[in-house]
Amino acid sequence: MTENLDISLSGLGRCLRVHQAPEVVEALSQAMPHWPLSVTHARGLAPVIRLGRCPGGYLQRSPRLPRGLELATPAEAACSLIADLGGDFLDHEASLLGLHCASVEVGGRLALFPESHRAGKSTLAVAFAAAGYRVFGDDVLGLTHEGDGVALGMAPRLRLPLPECFSPELVDYAEAHAGPEDERYRFVLPPGQGLARHGERCPVGALVLLERDDRLSRPEIVRLLPGEGLLQLLSQNFAYQARPEALLAHLHPLMSRVPCLLLRYAEPLVAARYLGTALEGYMTEGGGKEGDSGGAASPYRWHGGGEGPGVSGPVPAQWRWVASREARTYPLEEELFLIQPGSGAIHRLNATGEAIWRLLSQESLSGQELGELLAEYFDRPAESVVADVCEWLAGLAETGLVSRRDQD
Repeated sequence: MTENLDISLSGLGRCLRVHQAPEVVEALSQAMPHWPLSVTHARGLAPVIRLGRCPGGYLQRSPRLPRGLELATPAEAACSLIADLGGDFLDHEASLLGLHCASVEVGGRLALFPESHRAGKSTLAVAFAAAGYRVFGDDVLGLTHEGDGVALGMAPRLRLPLPECFSPELVDYAEAHAGPEDERYRFVLPPGQGLARHGERCPVGALVLLERDDRLSRPEIVRLLPGEGLLQLLSQNFAYQARPEALLAHLHPLMSRVPCLLLRYAEPLVAARYLGTALEGYMTEGGGKEGDSGGAASPYRWHGGGEGPGVSGPVPAQWRWVASREARTYPLEEELFLIQPGSGAIHRLNATGEAIWRLLSQESLSGQELGELLAEYFDRPAESVVADVCEWLAGLAETGLVSRRDQD
C-alpha cells in the first residue's frame, strides 16, 4: 500500500499530510518550484491541511475547508493546496500583507496587477515570462510595510484551452514550459531565473489595472488617479480581519509614491512587451503623460469605495453642517479617503469633495452656501448644484461623517 506522507515548507514547518496520493505530491512540488519543500514519512498527529483519495479523485480538508473539497486531478489538487498553503504562510507572517495580484519585475521594480474578473492577470504574468521578464507570482504576493513585494515561489497557472487569439510565440512558450495540467489548468514553469524564489523581495514600482478588449489593434496605457489603485488594493487583499486604519497605513504610503496605470489590450504577449518598455519610463521618471486621468468624475459629487452611501433624499438647503471630528483622513494627491467612525467603512472624495470636507471641518455651512460657492466656481446653475450638494450631504449624514450644527 502506498505510504502516507507529510510535507514541510519553509516558514510553515510540517503543514500537509497526503494519504496514498504520491502523484499529488509530485504535482505540488512541480507547481511550487521555488518554495523549499521536504517530504517525510507521516508521523504523529496530522497537520491541519490533509488530502487523501476518494471515489471522485481526492478530498482535501483544512480549517478553510471544514466540509472538505473534492478534487478530480493532481493538477486541480495542487491548485487547491497552494491556495491553502499560501494563505497559511501569510497568516504566519504578521509583517506581510497578502495581496491578490500578479507581479512581475521590470527594471528592478515590481509591477502589480490586482485581481479583476477575467482581465487576464495570470495570462499576462506568463506573457511577461515569455518576453524575458521575471515573474514574482500570478495570484498572491506578500507586501512589507516598506513597500517591498515578497514572492512565495509558486508557478503561474493558465486556464485551458488557450484562446485562439494568443500569439503562436506565447502558445509555444506555454507548451515548452508546461508543468502539471489537466483539462482546465496548466502550470507554466519559467526556466532559469524566470520565477522568483520564495522570500525574495523587490520594491513595488507601479500598479497596473487591466482591461481586455479584443477590438484593440494595439495596447493602450492610461494614467489613473492613485485612488483607483488604492481602492483595488483595499478590496484585493487577504487581511480579512485587519482594521481599515491598519490597511490604509500599509497601503496609503505605497500609492502616494507609485504610478497607477490602466492597460487596455487584446493579445497578452504584445501587451507585455509594450507595457514592459513603458514601465521603465513610469518607474524611473515618476510617470508618463499618456492618456488622461482615467475619468475624474463629476467634481461636486460623492464618491464612495463601492456603491457609495445610501441616500434617502436631499436634505433642506438651509440646514447647516459640520464635519465629524472623529473621522480619520488620508489625502492622496487630489483626493481624500475617510474612515467612518464606528463602522470603519472607507469612503473616497474627489478634489471638490475634499474641498467641501475641509470647509466643513473649519466652520458650519449650509447646503445653500456650499452649492452657491461651487456654482460660481464651475459656472453652473446654482439651483442644480445646490440640489446635488444637498443630496451629497444626506449621504454623508447617513454615514455619520457630517452632523447638523443647527439642531435644537
